[in-house]
This record gives sequence, structure tokens and C-alpha cells, in this order.
Amino acid sequence: MAARMEKIIPLVLVVVLAYLVWALYWIYRSFMWGYEITSKFALYAGLLKESWWIVLFYSSELGGVVCTSLRFIAGIFALYSTFLFLKDEQSFTPRVKRNICRAFVFEAGYYLALIPSAVLGFVHSLFAEKLWYFDSTPGMPVLLVSGVACLFMVAVIPPNLLRLRSKIVGEASREEVVRQICIVGVSYLFVVFWLNYSLSWIATTIPWTERAQPGISILFEPISLVSFTATVFGLLALALSALFYSLPYIQKKGVSPSLKRLGFIMAAFGGYFILVVALYLIAGGYAGKPTVWHEMVVPHNPDLWCITFFPLGLRLMFNKPN
Repeated sequence: MAARMEKIIPLVLVVVLAYLVWALYWIYRSFMWGYEITSKFALYAGLLKESWWIVLFYSSELGGVVCTSLRFIAGIFALYSTFLFLKDEQSFTPRVKRNICRAFVFEAGYYLALIPSAVLGFVHSLFAEKLWYFDSTPGMPVLLVSGVACLFMVAVIPPNLLRLRSKIVGEASREEVVRQICIVGVSYLFVVFWLNYSLSWIATTIPWTERAQPGISILFEPISLVSFTATVFGLLALALSALFYSLPYIQKKGVSPSLKRLGFIMAAFGGYFILVVALYLIAGGYAGKPTVWHEMVVPHNPDLWCITFFPLGLRLMFNKPN
């Protein structure tokens, strides 16, 4: 068992490091953007005009600085807890659990910091014709990508992460902790990935003359169709697979985990990101195809660290059963 774990631990460490490094990259991006809009406050205030809209716009845009900072701190605690786990002979000691719980708190804070963006998405859709928001941005894409997606992430992810933390801190039974871990994982797949990414694709099918968005006919293009199908139907199938895999643990039936099935889900999840990034590059990136999807899938995607689940999943799939 220990020998098999030693083959898996380095790949787990790669996932945690990717999570931390990608958060650090986004701290740089968000701080640069925050500096630009604050140093040019007079210019943006003149465009935004309404004082309440100025406050909401800056709350949303500077919220990115808060989000990325909180996730970076979560990554530090996650990495530290991983090193402690290795140092303590691969045991979940109290100090390992404490640092894992701290990571959960800051990760929950990352999603709570999206509240201004959710509010902006709904408000903009009501007054889209009167408000400036990066030139002539239609109300529906902002409603879907910023309003609806952020609302669901704020409503679902933080409560489940904090509930998992409370289970660990409260010394709940192993079955209770595993049950909550499964709920968190399935929630991420359904909300953060399937719903969030699908809404970005739906927003891409909305006609937008200033972008390369002719409407639903964009799906007649082979690259777009493959990417759309992989996102809307592929991620849904993946989330459902994770749900069916997790149900025995959620229902606390006391079954033994199938690492091969878990590995398949992880490998498919990481493979999805490899696929959509490859399609993005083949299409010429955002410059070659300026759509909502191409803006979100790579240039503004905080989740590309998830590519590292692919090798971890493969290792679990081909690991000897225990």
C-alpha cells in the first residue's frame, strides 16, 4: 500500500503546486488590471457616469484582486498541509487537518468575493442600454456569465466547503467526512465547471456584432461544435458520473472506494481542459475568434491548473487495486 501511495503522492503534489502557481499568476494579472483602472479612475468614472454604477463596477473589477489573493493563501495552506502529510509519514495528524481547514476557509472566501460580480451581472441586464460596460456589451451575456454563474457559485460552494471544514474540526466520523468531501467534489463539477462553462457557451451563441458571434450558427463551425459539445454535454456526463460514483459514500453505505473509477473521472476532467485549450489554439485564440467563450476559456480562466488532474487520474486508473 505504501509503495503504491508513493507513486501517487508526487502527482498529488503537482496538482497542489499547479493550484498555487496558477493563483499566483492570477494575482499578478488582477493587480495589474486593478492598477490600470484605479490609475485611470477619472477616465472610467467619466464613462461610467452614475456614482452607484461606479461603485458597483469597481467592486466587481477589484474583487478579482481579493479573489486571487484568497485563493493564493488557500494554495499556501494546501501545499503546507501536503508537506506536513508527507513529513508525518502520510498521516492526517491534527496539524495537517488544521491547515487543510484553513485552505478550505480561504477557498470559500474566493467564491464569496464574487458577490459584487453577481450583483453587477443582474443590474447590468436591467439597464444595459443606459450603462457603459466595456463599450457596447449586451445585457444577456453579462447576465449569464457574471450574474447567474457567479450567483450559483456563491450560493453553493462556500457553504459546502465550510461544512466540510466543520466536519473535520468537529472530529466527525470518517464516513461523515468522506460524505462531505463527495458533496463538495460533485458541487464543483456541477456548478463551477458544467454550469459556469455552459453558460459561457450559451452566451457565445447570442448575436453580438462587435464580436465574432453570428448567433446559433456559430455551432455550424466544426471547432466550435466540438468545444460546445464537450462543454455542455461532456462536462454534464462527467458530473453525473462523479455523482453516481459518490452516491454510496454520500448515503454512507460503507462500500470500498474504486480508485480506477475515480481515476477515470479525474483523467477525463483534466483531459477536457487539454481538449478545449487545444481547440482554442487551433481556432487562433481570442485574436482569431473574439467570442465570449474564447475570452473565458483561456485568457480569463482561473481553472487551467485542473489540467494536472489528467496524469493523476491516469496513475489511479492503472494503479494496482488494493
